[in-house]
Amino acid sequence: MVILGQRMMNRRAFLMAGAASSLANALFPAGADAEALNYDALALLRQVGLAEETSEVMSTASYLMDVLGPRLSGSPGWRKSADWVVQKLKGWGIGNAGLEAWPNDPTGSNNGFPRGWANEKFYFASISPNAFPIAGMSIAWTPGTKGLVSGECVVIGEMEDSELRRAFSGKLRGKWVLGQAPIEMRAEWDPLARRLSQADLDLLETPARPTENGSPPVASPATPSGPIGQQLINRNAFYYEQGALGVISTNKGHGTVNVTGGGRGDGSDTLLPRIAIEAEHYGRIARSVMQGQPVVIEADIRNAWYDNPEMFNIVAEIPGREQPDEVVIIGGHFDSFHAATGATDNGGNCAALMEALRLLTLTKAPLKRTVRLCLWNGEEQGLIGSRLYVAQHFGGVRGAPTPGYDRGEVVPIKRAHSRFQAYFNLDNGAGSIRGVHNQGNKAIVPVFRQWMEPLRDLGVSAVSQRISKATDHASFDDAGLPGFQFIQDPLDYEPTTHHTNMDFYEALQPEDMRRNSVILASFAMMAANHSGFLPRQSRS
Repeated sequence: MVILGQRMMNRRAFLMAGAASSLANALFPAGADAEALNYDALALLRQVGLAEETSEVMSTASYLMDVLGPRLSGSPGWRKSADWVVQKLKGWGIGNAGLEAWPNDPTGSNNGFPRGWANEKFYFASISPNAFPIAGMSIAWTPGTKGLVSGECVVIGEMEDSELRRAFSGKLRGKWVLGQAPIEMRAEWDPLARRLSQADLDLLETPARPTENGSPPVASPATPSGPIGQQLINRNAFYYEQGALGVISTNKGHGTVNVTGGGRGDGSDTLLPRIAIEAEHYGRIARSVMQGQPVVIEADIRNAWYDNPEMFNIVAEIPGREQPDEVVIIGGHFDSFHAATGATDNGGNCAALMEALRLLTLTKAPLKRTVRLCLWNGEEQGLIGSRLYVAQHFGGVRGAPTPGYDRGEVVPIKRAHSRFQAYFNLDNGAGSIRGVHNQGNKAIVPVFRQWMEPLRDLGVSAVSQRISKATDHASFDDAGLPGFQFIQDPLDYEPTTHHTNMDFYEALQPEDMRRNSVILASFAMMAANHSGFLPRQSRS
């Protein structure tokens, strides 16, 4: 029944093609460049992709998040989900989908992942003086408890290491360490979710003015005087030496907790269980202890380790009909953290990227150049998967984690570098696409404005003059390749879902997901059919 139903949906989608020309004439203005923009094809993409009955993006997202679950880099969950994506893409007729292994690392560090990790059980609860479950999760790449354990809590405030040793030597055995004061939370006066207003988009398009005469200088952020990360590692080693059960931390509050990862090797930060919990629970426990009332926590946490896990990126493509060696890539990171299912960071966007490739295949969109989908591994740990991919295929990356090259070296340019058209990345939450950052490439602005005109009614209008970093397009941009990040409505990405225990399927907006799929497919097609190579910035 499922297969038959899908065939009927596909047949209905193709029947819609007959109305595409009239729809294109109604939606898009006359007099546009017919060579660059195929309005009939654009109309068919939106006709299939925007309709709830023919879109598959939410079904794909649900399976990824609800059935398969979190995708921590190097974990069995990542590989299980990646295998499913490959089979899903092949089922859509994209026959060359597969997993592309990271290059072998002769240093023995497995490209930064000497050990994989997964949480298999998490039980954490107060049992005295009041019994209640504690919401939280192990920080990735930290050990479990080796069975059921219990102990009192000790609150350690800010103090110098020497004072810490004087005050707590011999007093931490069998204790849980709370290493910070309770958080003072403000009420949530402002709406959590929001759309970008026209004023917001205008500010992105308008370059910031330089400091004017008489204006106070802009202060630079203060640089911490000491290595904070090293201090944490040293303190964990001290707690371990003293026989503590584990270290408890907190952050956001209002029912959310930010859970990321510790070190992935065998350093002292992996000696003890480290648990992040909700600020409300943390505050209750810490304040009780500070009132002189002992609090006993019981825990049974099982975390599994995997030495030298196989590391891959997911790659699939639709070959170009005229210049197949010239490539447009759309992508985003597939890995997530483990406290939730990684819907807004970045599973929902991966589902939209997959759907974009399905739409291009289903509608038989004309593509002169090859359109490739890349879903990256290891983005959360420093854009590792995309940087390795760019170094392998194109070269030009500075300071890449590339086997055989020091971090300061530039990987030699490869022939494919000159045949590369563009990379478009989606990784700013689950909101609707509103524009694109031009990465300082002013020559490409008129091209983007032309491409956005037929998408303006979907909310796409802004070409930001700003340079965006911190996600996978930076790997391409740093190599001198045209790499761009889309602007998205923030919704409640911050402070609610980004890296938190609240990042589930429910945070996705179906209309935004369908729009994004169509916009991604449209950008990919227009880039693939552009009359020449897109302008690049000169390399310094």
